[in-house]
Amino acid sequence: MNAMPSLDPPPPNFPRVLIGNAGWRFLGDGNNFSLSQMVGLIRASGSVTHQWSNVLRSRTARYGSRTKTFIMPEKTCLYQRYLPDNLHVTPERFATFLANVGWAHYIFYDHVKQQNAGDLYHQGDSHTTAYGGYEASREIVRTLGLDADAFEPTWSTRPVASFDLFEPGEDHPTLSERVIANGPSLEVTTNGVQNRGCVTRIVNPQGAAHRLLIFGDSFANLYLCYGIALYVRDVTFVHSVAFDYEMIERYQPDFIVGEIAERFLIEAPAEGASLAAILQSKLVDDALSPPEAAQFITSYEPFKDLYGPAMVPTLQELQRRFGPA
Repeated sequence: MNAMPSLDPPPPNFPRVLIGNAGWRFLGDGNNFSLSQMVGLIRASGSVTHQWSNVLRSRTARYGSRTKTFIMPEKTCLYQRYLPDNLHVTPERFATFLANVGWAHYIFYDHVKQQNAGDLYHQGDSHTTAYGGYEASREIVRTLGLDADAFEPTWSTRPVASFDLFEPGEDHPTLSERVIANGPSLEVTTNGVQNRGCVTRIVNPQGAAHRLLIFGDSFANLYLCYGIALYVRDVTFVHSVAFDYEMIERYQPDFIVGEIAERFLIEAPAEGASLAAILQSKLVDDALSPPEAAQFITSYEPFKDLYGPAMVPTLQELQRRFGPA
């Protein structure tokens, strides 16, 4: 199924970053028109709604109870009290519809409805805190029917070093956040690709004997996969909101998780799109840096069986352009 844009993009209603009350910053209107979606100025079109329903039903038809799709809410929806007084998040959003009909699981939905979010998201970032990522991963583990009490964290604090809602070099507040102090030793392998096309495998020898394959975006790559790996033996993350069917067959996971930030629901994914196609498109666009290419080549062997034969031309082209790692 090909992804179709939901609409002809209108002019943005808001700047890229909206500064709200008490210094809180929110994602405004970039390529995904996040804030315009949340306040009801832009809605998913009928064609995209139909495509998403087909995507989610086909996932269930293919994989049954082994798969679930999780939506990460926009920070805007959890911290409405910090928005400028003239802005109000509409409760009738596509994410809430999908959750209410049972086609997807909306992370932190109770917090959204009660407007009691605590420190789940950063003041100056569009992503969760480390604590928020852990809480989200625990909700995912529980929803999959796994033991969410098998790991009991202890917490320490660390300074927050960067925020994605500040420009480079712009002054930002000095904040700290809770982080897990007693996490097990995890074996982490990554192909080094930034954003789309990234693959990271996390092995926890102490975890329950399950294999999870997670397709998602930066929320999953940042904290969710690491949080889930506190509970299970083997977690592999692919930075793509579309399921790669052939990869699923090669990996043979016990569970297949789809994760998507709420703002990305404005387009339906092209299900079945291969990771090889994503990497090849990045090659065409010269979108891979020398460090990314070097790490991809270095990590190719442990990921070879997951990639499959279709990735061989990508490896060869990277070696031709950048030389062996």
